[in-house]
Amino acid sequence: MRLVVLGGSGSSTPELIDALDDWPGGIDRRPPLAIVLVGRSRDRLDIVVAECRARVAPRGAPISIAASTDRRRALEGADVVLVQVRVGGLAARAFDESFPHAFGLPGEETVGPGGFANALRTVPALREMWDDIVAIAPDALVVGLTNPAGIVQQAALRGWPLRIHEVCDSPVTFTRAIAARLGRPVARVARRYVGTNHCGWYVPESADELDMLAGLATGMDPSIVRLHEAVPAPYVRYYVAPDRQLAAQRGRATRAEQLRALDADLLSRYAAQPGVTTVRRGAVWYRAAVLPLVDALLNGSDDTLVLGVPNAGRVPGLPETAVVEVPHVSTGAGRLTALPPATLPTLPTLLLAAIGVYETLTVDALVPGAPPEARLRALLANPLVRDADRAAAILAAIDDGSPAP
Repeated sequence: MRLVVLGGSGSSTPELIDALDDWPGGIDRRPPLAIVLVGRSRDRLDIVVAECRARVAPRGAPISIAASTDRRRALEGADVVLVQVRVGGLAARAFDESFPHAFGLPGEETVGPGGFANALRTVPALREMWDDIVAIAPDALVVGLTNPAGIVQQAALRGWPLRIHEVCDSPVTFTRAIAARLGRPVARVARRYVGTNHCGWYVPESADELDMLAGLATGMDPSIVRLHEAVPAPYVRYYVAPDRQLAAQRGRATRAEQLRALDADLLSRYAAQPGVTTVRRGAVWYRAAVLPLVDALLNGSDDTLVLGVPNAGRVPGLPETAVVEVPHVSTGAGRLTALPPATLPTLPTLLLAAIGVYETLTVDALVPGAPPEARLRALLANPLVRDADRAAAILAAIDDGSPAP
């Protein structure tokens, strides 16, 4: 299998190599791998490649690792393309996580004004990449880790005939926590998960089950969970308790600022002595989301995977093209089937409908030639904004201050 990693010079990439030793279902299911890491900085890429090579375990199917700064050449013969680019780097993420504070809103790279700023930078920058994949590796499986994932996937599916899945580790870790609390198989729990990216819910089987799980919610009181009649995944707190999130962020370093320091430290350690450092970024998404998808499509799987898919009537109230995260099962190698999602109670449905409309309007606004007012219309639909004067001021702040790609 030729696996091409776009954005391969990231300091978390060596953890993909670590994850290969935990291939889903056992290392015997892992195919021989030719991995090509693609990045813009040759110096940085060489450091990461050397670290990855030092981590390749001398067992199982063989793994080779190469580097390239030529994306089109690297894509030749690709079977899987992993897209993990961060447009604008961590400086842009720091902006997304901080500028909303001036408007009394929490900052986050996928939610609220920060997520909107990220989308405005990211989708236009990915168009050329999608063009190259369609032209050079049209049959490749495209696995996306680039945020904001729901908007990115919807934009890609609208304009390009890609076999693309944006994946996220959040539904996996969330459903595992619920399964542990209930003492049930994760596959059974995952079948009752439904949401949009970073706004997911577990629909309990009974009121007693809701009571048992209400204390698991991050940043929300159990009483608020009971009002919603479903258990929210961690990012829901930004929508349901934004003032609490803003208060928790004020006066503290953004996550991006923390990651910039970690990134510099990791690259320094990699360069000094490849394969020795025990410091990790904590890139759980490779084990939790990327490899299970690749394995399921290669070999079939008994797992239930939560994946993004166009709504197409699955969740009431959302546009047809909006991307929803619902459970999928394998029906054989190369085949994944979306299951009918659990029925959400009213309040979660209302929130998902608002997010679906916002994300669809954002994709509309990013189509080349869209009228200038389309961006303002999309931002006004954002569930955390909902005020015309505030939306106009936020858009001006994004235009004035957002780092260039």
